[in-house]
Amino acid sequence: MGGKYVRRFLSLVVILWCLTQAGWALSISETWNSANQAYQSGKYEQAKVDYIQLLENQYYCPELFYNLGNTWFKLGETGRAILNYQRALILKPGLEEARFNLRTLLQIAGSDETPSFRERLSPYADGFALVASVTFWLAVFFVCFGVVRRTGKRNWWRVGALISALCAITFLALTFWMGQGLRDPEWALVVESPADLKYGPANTARTIGSLHLGELIRTVSIKGDWTFCRDESGALGWLLTRKMERLVP
Repeated sequence: MGGKYVRRFLSLVVILWCLTQAGWALSISETWNSANQAYQSGKYEQAKVDYIQLLENQYYCPELFYNLGNTWFKLGETGRAILNYQRALILKPGLEEARFNLRTLLQIAGSDETPSFRERLSPYADGFALVASVTFWLAVFFVCFGVVRRTGKRNWWRVGALISALCAITFLALTFWMGQGLRDPEWALVVESPADLKYGPANTARTIGSLHLGELIRTVSIKGDWTFCRDESGALGWLLTRKMERLVP
């Protein structure tokens, strides 16, 4: 009897979970359609509210960030438009529409510097560990095959093992060097200007330099309304927190 009630309880839990998920999906779909219709009708403020609601519900996809970037641009918020185009490209590096819009806005903002080698590789950081793992086990396979089945002069397995091992070492090094890439929660982007980097967490502190809209910074710590961070040149200083926003929502 006890097992019967347990099965019924588990079935009820599964049914309730499925209904909850279905309700969540329906709500997301309705909000998405509402946001797109508002944008097409020129109601950009309403579209922004709906898109942000989707983000608050943790509905993250490149198309959402791309659309939100377009909406922020229509509302005159160049910095936040750049931020969301960047977010879209983190999720989908091949989204050419977002890449074109991002490049255009960076040129307008005066931040159109050539990306570093590390920045170019950042969108692919998640795949480096996978490639390192696959090539490592491929090298192990070649070595085991050669040990078990020695075939005289046919030492092709040695070449395979060497190439696989070199690839594994290379991609493992890239994994440690890149970390999480731009998905690292410490990365942020300047969304408001003027954005002055200060020697101390106060408006009266001496200015180190001015940051451009769309400039990447790496956050270190937060103190009140100020964030201690490192800019692209490596300079450390304090920036008003409201002037920046993290790349990972």
